[in-house]
Amino acid sequence: MTKLRIAVQGCCHGQLNQIYKEVARINSKTPIDLLIILGDFQSIRNAQDFKSIAIPPKYQKLGDFISYYNNEIEAPVPTIFIGGNHESMRHLMLLPHGGYVAKNIYYMGYSNVIWFKGVRIGSLSGIWKQWDFNKQRPSWNYLEKNNWKANIRNLYHVRLSDIAPLFMIKHRLDIMLSHDWPNGVVYHGDIKHLLKFKPFFEQDINKGELGSPATWQLLRDLRPLWWLSAHLHVRFLASIKHNKRSSQLSNGSTSRMKKNLNEIDLDLSCDDDEKPDVLINEESDEPSLKYDETRFLALDKCLPRRRWLEIVEVEPDTSHASWKVENHRMFWDPEFIDNLIIWEKNKDSLSNKPFDSINWMELSQSDRTNEKKVDWENYAIPEYTLDVQKDEIGQTKLFTSKFLA
Repeated sequence: MTKLRIAVQGCCHGQLNQIYKEVARINSKTPIDLLIILGDFQSIRNAQDFKSIAIPPKYQKLGDFISYYNNEIEAPVPTIFIGGNHESMRHLMLLPHGGYVAKNIYYMGYSNVIWFKGVRIGSLSGIWKQWDFNKQRPSWNYLEKNNWKANIRNLYHVRLSDIAPLFMIKHRLDIMLSHDWPNGVVYHGDIKHLLKFKPFFEQDINKGELGSPATWQLLRDLRPLWWLSAHLHVRFLASIKHNKRSSQLSNGSTSRMKKNLNEIDLDLSCDDDEKPDVLINEESDEPSLKYDETRFLALDKCLPRRRWLEIVEVEPDTSHASWKVENHRMFWDPEFIDNLIIWEKNKDSLSNKPFDSINWMELSQSDRTNEKKVDWENYAIPEYTLDVQKDEIGQTKLFTSKFLA
């Protein structure tokens, strides 16, 4: 059975050289098809970018990324990443729909769905803060002329416009990426083990507030095989079974999960002393519209003696166009792009509504044109060309003119 070997990295915090050193070591023994980095990437191109990143001045340094941006070093494997809450937004805001930031390194934008070698991957950048969810972000031009500093932190906050196209997805996702955790996953893993390392999480866990309620609903709607996150700087595993009872939980409020820790069934347990630094998690589910179980994995940031890199194996769809092409070519997802268009048509009436009050499937089905055979060549992400990463505006114009004009 064919499997894709995907390396998963937690928070990056600018440590690309160390991450790629470990990836290259593993790749030399058993090849890796793709590296996923789950946020806090810190794509700092120059000193001006420090204006837009939430890092105290004494810790500000250019880091490793600039060498990749300037083509002095090449990433050893294809890499995709999402944004976290410590990003150079002066850079990434120029790529709202994603794009290359270096050769072999592709940013997923505020949200996205792509195909890579027969695997369908969805993503959401940023973190949940309720007070900004229904607000628009200031524009790049406004911030450049006025004040990046006053807006640094709110730029990282997830907006309804970011997540709306994902809520309308009705076909199977293999992997979903988010920086912070969906707030229900903690109740499906070993909480006692988690609190050994992060005892200060207990209050948020008891209140049902460790993570994002929006992505918890999204997880229960999308039912991907894997959901991968970072942000909390700890390794955590959970298994969410999508049965009738759990579906009822997902449709209610988070308060239904506010249980006393002693009442929680712990169905996962692990001892760090018994685990290797790099694990292989195999996928064996048969293809279906959506998966019956979602496996959640969160990883730490790149530091010594931390659990920050693992390998997952996923069975690809070998009939898909992205499997058949050479050179690791990626494809945009037609359903997600349709959903972007639907959101643009309906955003004025939906922008101020609570996300859990909107019937996303009804919205999607009422607006979607009849499904037809996809011309996948039209959705092929252009291959990297020298220094395309330095034309961020051009990359965004290419996407918007092609799909959103």
